[in-house]
Formats: sequence, structure tokens, C-alpha cells
Amino acid sequence: MEKNHKHMILNASVRHPITDEESCKRWLEKLVEIIDMKILIPPVAKYCDTCGNEGVTGTVVIETSHSSIHIWHQEKIPYIKMDVYSCKDFDPLDVVNFVKDTMDIINGGYIIVDRNQDVPKIMESALI
Repeated sequence: MEKNHKHMILNASVRHPITDEESCKRWLEKLVEIIDMKILIPPVAKYCDTCGNEGVTGTVVIETSHSSIHIWHQEKIPYIKMDVYSCKDFDPLDVVNFVKDTMDIINGGYIIVDRNQDVPKIMESALI
């Protein structure tokens, strides 16, 4: 496997956020499938009820690194912040389309950081 060390960071406002731990774990499992990775440690998710930070946080460890998400579903306009990091290549549009299909993105954007270098650099950025 050629190592790429690609790190995708995505922020988006969504119409249909995930609101519970079990749904978040299933969503992370499906994400791993969509990007053609393999789970090393199964997804975990926890609801945070700290005032101003209410929402579900989840993470999954894949053989080539990880993915994580936090969903602020109680906001007037719910939003997510997530990342996918892997040394195996993946298509960022697969991630974007999965989020669109499952949570209905209103607007947002992502960057791809090249972490192959001593100093990481942005390889790509896009509005969604």
C-alpha cells in the first residue's frame, strides 16, 4: 500500500443531524465501508450534555488511522465537524456525498491536508 497520509476536515450545516449514540455508531460503520477501509476498533459514540456543547460525538479507528465526528443537533441550524485521516487513499467526494445523503448538507466545506511532509500543507479545499 502506498502511503498518502491524507487528512480530510469537513464542517457543514445539516438538515437531518444524527441525534443518538447508536445511530452515530452505525453511521461511522457505513462511512468506513463507503471509503473502502477496514475497522480496527469498532465505533464508539457518546452523547455530550454539557451546556453549549450538546450533541453526539463518535469515533472509529480504522487500520490506516481514524475518523471522528461531533454533531451539534440542538442548534437552530444543526452542524457537524468531522475528519477522516488515512495513509490509504480515499476519495473526499465519497465522504461528502455520504454526508449529503444521510444528513442533508445545507452548506459547508472541507480541506484536505497533506501530512506526508514535515510541515503539513493544504492540498485541496472546496465548498459543498
